[in-house]
Amino acid sequence: MSSPERKTFVVEVGVEEIPSQYLPDMGRDFGERMATGLREARLGFEDPRTFYTPRRLIWTAQLAPRQAAETEMVRGPAVSVAFKEGLPTPALDGFLKRVGLPIDALQRQEISGKEYLLAPVNKPTLSAQETIPEVLAQVLSGLPQPRSMRWRADDVRFVRPVRWLTLLLDDQVLTGEALGVTSGSLTYGNRTDHPDALRVHSVDQYWQALKEGAVMWDPVERQETILLQGRKLAQDSDGEVDFDPGLLEEVTNLVEWPTAFVGRFDPEFLEVPEPILITSMRVHQRYFPVRGADGRLLPLFIAVRNGMGDRLDLVRRGNEKVLRARLSDARYFYDLDRREPLAARREKLAEVTVHAKLGTYADKVERVTRLFQRTRDWWPLDAEGVRDFEASAALYKCDLLTQVVGEFPELQGEMGAIYAGLDGAPKAVQDAIRDQYRPGFPGDRMPHGALGQVLGLLDRVDTLMSFYHAGIKATGSEDPFGLRRAALGLGRIAAETPILRRTVRDLLQESQDMLGADAAVAEEVYGLVKSRMASFLADVWPDSIIAATLARDFPWTELGERLAFLKGLPLDAVEEVSQAYKRVHRIARDAEDTACPAAYQGVERTLAEEAEACLAVPAEDLSGWWQAVIAMIPVVGAFFEEVLVMDPDPDVRAARLGLVVRVGRALGRCYAWELL
Repeated sequence: MSSPERKTFVVEVGVEEIPSQYLPDMGRDFGERMATGLREARLGFEDPRTFYTPRRLIWTAQLAPRQAAETEMVRGPAVSVAFKEGLPTPALDGFLKRVGLPIDALQRQEISGKEYLLAPVNKPTLSAQETIPEVLAQVLSGLPQPRSMRWRADDVRFVRPVRWLTLLLDDQVLTGEALGVTSGSLTYGNRTDHPDALRVHSVDQYWQALKEGAVMWDPVERQETILLQGRKLAQDSDGEVDFDPGLLEEVTNLVEWPTAFVGRFDPEFLEVPEPILITSMRVHQRYFPVRGADGRLLPLFIAVRNGMGDRLDLVRRGNEKVLRARLSDARYFYDLDRREPLAARREKLAEVTVHAKLGTYADKVERVTRLFQRTRDWWPLDAEGVRDFEASAALYKCDLLTQVVGEFPELQGEMGAIYAGLDGAPKAVQDAIRDQYRPGFPGDRMPHGALGQVLGLLDRVDTLMSFYHAGIKATGSEDPFGLRRAALGLGRIAAETPILRRTVRDLLQESQDMLGADAAVAEEVYGLVKSRMASFLADVWPDSIIAATLARDFPWTELGERLAFLKGLPLDAVEEVSQAYKRVHRIARDAEDTACPAAYQGVERTLAEEAEACLAVPAEDLSGWWQAVIAMIPVVGAFFEEVLVMDPDPDVRAARLGLVVRVGRALGRCYAWELL
């Protein structure tokens, strides 16, 4: 419940249609920056809410009537300047006049070794009406935008032209200016049903005007409306809508008043593979497919129009006509592709260039195949699995030369799998071809099966190593070849599947040797893969734990276990081990492993035995290694208390430094403690 003295505030920024992919982020940023701006302006508020449609950004809250009081300590002259022989100087008189305070209201404070006079000055408390326009102007001028436009003679820019601005405080229309537009008492309905202006003089009138203008301002309500209407229409036809979450969000942000309708297409098109039909509907027309009780596609689709309007039958017929043309083209391309087997396109890969510096897709397939042959013993594949992998590698880029992929690039891999299946390829080969691009984004699933996982790893290794070997790298501002995406995919397959029992660095170095690349290339690519994985994991794990874990080289099949193990260790024990490791590392930073067990006596021998016991624990036995580390820590302390490492005798000094190196290796075997 809001405080009784607060007033309801609404701001609406009216724009030409904001692209649907930008709208959620812009709406969120607008709301967050309005809240931040008002806090910084000392204007209290409650119950903030943000709404948006393609044509408007809306923020509303319960505002305090005035700014909160705040006292600022204004620094005046130094005491030595303010007084001469105990009397006020002109400098002090001028300061008192400026702040409007008597001399006994001043305070003294030492700043940088010098004593100054400070005056407590109350900042002015402006009304909400006076504060809001300036806050809004600052918010809109600084709002992040993926792209901006100019639509006036001056340099005003925004994601799309701003057409109106409405500021309401209870029953007052406030005057302000932002992005070259002066606020007024007008708003507008949706473009289809109510393009004319609607005059409003209060907050209550504003919400009523949006209803009158057929504007559903809440994106959650719009999405729920689409879901309810679509499901009802599909149920009436004994079907169920296949709501793709990404498309549902896009359509929600394309309309201000959603009206769903059902359309039909010729059942003969169902002979075309489902992925082609679905892509034609979803990607090109923004339609939702409808499935029957058996899960198969029905010759129906659900579309959404903007606004209520009339003549919905005419809209439906128009959409059906457009889809028929799309599906006719798709069927024609599919029939063309089926005139020859997928493998017939393999030789033509030599005519398609990946990049001028990297050769053709035939070269890429050859490199991936050679890399597999070099690492064949790494993978859990029997003789049949090896044959299937080689068949997958031979075919996995062939669909780039098909007519369907030329028309629908989104179906790369998918069409290769379909055509390979129609040609009689084993299911494992089909799955590997289909999954070659997975994971393609952070929430994407992993490749299904060992063949797809091996192919996904080797393809990305070749992509990254070949580009970096050619001097083409991802930068902070540019990545036209998707190398960061490839690096993350490589890291995730290595970490989230059981396929790679060696390290990522091992795999990159095999590619480096095969390409004849400099060792620095593999290390640079490894650094990219690690950084992308660190960013990906940062939503779940603290940065320091990620850094300390990834700093060590190990098979990433253990990555999740190692992160969880480190996070679960007692903080005091971690701090003790960390301090011991840092001390050891400082002393032996430039030393070599010249340990000499026969020369050690007393605590030196004990420490050497503890270090060797720690190093002997299997790498995957984290608990066993940790217990060995904990047992070693008191001995490390005793060693430094009793032994002079930097002994004058060079042989003794070398032996002791060698021991310290071994201890550091044992302590830091699994984690880089210096990064915690």
